Amino acid sequence: MNRGYVKLWRKSLDAGWIRNHKLWAFWTWCLMKASYRDFGAVVGLQIVRLTPGQFIFGLKKASMETGLTIREIRTILYTLSKAGNLTIKTTNKYSVISIINWPTYQGDETENDTQNDKPLTNKRQHTNIKALKNKKPFLSGSIEIRLSELLLERILSRNPNFKKPNLQSWAKDIDSMIRLDSRTPEDIRQVIRWAHDDSFWQGNILSTSKLRKQFDQLQVKMQGINTRGGTGIAPSPSIEEASKCSRCGRRILVKADLTKDGCVYCEARA
Repeated sequence: MNRGYVKLWRKSLDAGWIRNHKLWAFWTWCLMKASYRDFGAVVGLQIVRLTPGQFIFGLKKASMETGLTIREIRTILYTLSKAGNLTIKTTNKYSVISIINWPTYQGDETENDTQNDKPLTNKRQHTNIKALKNKKPFLSGSIEIRLSELLLERILSRNPNFKKPNLQSWAKDIDSMIRLDSRTPEDIRQVIRWAHDDSFWQGNILSTSKLRKQFDQLQVKMQGINTRGGTGIAPSPSIEEASKCSRCGRRILVKADLTKDGCVYCEARA
């Protein structure tokens, strides 16, 4: 496992994580535990293949290393999973935590980089640019894909013949909004919902690139602050009211994930 360093993105400050000390402690612990390369972890008498951003997880060991109680860790895991920051896969022998979009936020540096703090040469700059262009695709359960699917679902609800876009391309715009523009997933979700409840904007926001370009204006309109000093249009129903599973309480981004008896996530665990 890499004994070097991990990157901490400043958007965590905007999201308010730093004020929740227990959440912040557990999240940074996860980042430091995650493998930086393909890795074969020995669990009992078997080898578990891990990809970058994954690590073997156990509640008791996590509690011992972080100083958090098992109950606190369970709550934080649910929060991070619901927010789209990690996933956890559990077997009868072990669990694997996967940090979502690890290549996006941690890059491809190796241990040699931690021992060589020299400025980037032109060659290394070119290599880093090439690596960004060849980033791994966004996972199907990532927040970037889920928000892209939400926008597509809203468009298809009015125009079933809308040409299906490249969701990976749409997810890149969502990623840029979160990582570069410091938008929170909650804000993006609310703006998508509001824009497609608005008679004017629903015909104009037909891609994530257009969403990104018009985001500030949409947010101002949504909050009812316009240049004429009017009250504007009331925002759409809260996320809790609009997309909460009645069975497990999970927030649902895409309406199709809701079923008659709950949602696809709680039914899969049943």
